[in-house]
Amino acid sequence: MASTPEKKRSSFPPKRGQIKAEIFNGLASSVVSTVSRVGESLRNMIGNGGTSPSSSSTSTPPPSAYNSEGNNDDVS
Repeated sequence: MASTPEKKRSSFPPKRGQIKAEIFNGLASSVVSTVSRVGESLRNMIGNGGTSPSSSSTSTPPPSAYNSEGNNDDVS
């Protein structure tokens, strides 16, 4: 059998609607991905009682230079 030569298809630029659809689909997938990651982080935080995974519930607070007792060592 003789094979028929394939016609070359000339490539036209995509129509304006197709370009907009591709841009929208890319943007929508980015938004979905970001929202998914944020939701997963929130679920992890809620599951850990609101603490971050790296923090410990038995840690002591950092020392503060603030003195709440009102003692004033200045002699007037």
